[in-house]
Amino acid sequence: MFDLFLDGIEACLRRTELAVSTVDNYTQVLHGNLLVLADVNERVRQDVKQGIRNLRKKQKKVVVAPQPINDEVLVRWLKSLDGYCEDPKSAPNLFKLGRKTSKMAYKNEMSMHHMLLLRGYVWLTLATGARSGEIRGLTSNDISDKEVTRTVYKMKVIGQSVTSELPEFIQARIRPMLASIKEHAPQAELLFCEHENKKGKGTIDPRLLQEMVKGSMIAAGMPPTTPGGYYRLHDLRKVWARWIDENGGSLEAISSFLGHSSTQVTYNAYFHAEHKRTLAREGQQKGLNHLRSLLAPPPENLRERMEELRRILAEGGSIYEELPFSLRHTIERTKASRASSMALVPAPMREEAIGGA
Repeated sequence: MFDLFLDGIEACLRRTELAVSTVDNYTQVLHGNLLVLADVNERVRQDVKQGIRNLRKKQKKVVVAPQPINDEVLVRWLKSLDGYCEDPKSAPNLFKLGRKTSKMAYKNEMSMHHMLLLRGYVWLTLATGARSGEIRGLTSNDISDKEVTRTVYKMKVIGQSVTSELPEFIQARIRPMLASIKEHAPQAELLFCEHENKKGKGTIDPRLLQEMVKGSMIAAGMPPTTPGGYYRLHDLRKVWARWIDENGGSLEAISSFLGHSSTQVTYNAYFHAEHKRTLAREGQQKGLNHLRSLLAPPPENLRERMEELRRILAEGGSIYEELPFSLRHTIERTKASRASSMALVPAPMREEAIGGA
């Protein structure tokens, strides 16, 4: 929403009647005080400050688009999670990679329990295309041998149950996590966690879970998933949008799967910039092909050619002669070729031609 925020600031600057000095004071209060008190990330505050400065100078800031999560990087990341679960000692301190000041930054080794939680969290989110908050609030009763049922909240008031299939190759990565939870956190009400304990006791602090997700992405060489430089599991939903589109799915199918209110939300927020450029190139190519066909010479009249062919065959002529529509090569006629040629002639003329032959 950063672009929308700056657009709002720009609209205010255009219509304001305040003195320049007053506007300067207000903007300084905004990024120097209000955003600080609101605990906004420092990088975002700096972007706001720079964005307002550019607007005041009537300059446009070019934001470098983030790289899409391609399949090669995604597979490398998922395989690294499997490796960490087989040998936790092979994993770096993912908490520290995710946040240098993490309270778990002192650890020399990652625990098997944490690795299983991380892999289960990632695979449940990826398999369902769900919002990360919907996965954090799952309980063990929400997962069966073949599917998982989550609750989608509209406006955080009305809940709707959504069931997604869990193939065996995903179940194989979730079962060890469920067994570990029963062993290490038997009193937990949730598989993972929920901010502010809104739904019950979880198995891990939500900040630590996010630090592990970010750290694992960085360790696998994955680029930031958002323009602001953040790493979010939520952005795997964009991968689903690309997968469905590249495999022939419609925009409506993507929007329905992701649970969006409209296809406009899907296109604007979940189609990556490179994907949109590809669609634009495909659209231009189709238009150019049509324009090329409009300028091309008109095709010959096939109806007239077929009538001439029937006439020649009816008169016992050959289609292998040097005629305007001939095959332009010499082939000895056989009984089979003669029979296939006569199939083009109406029945009465065919009998007459055969009798004449």
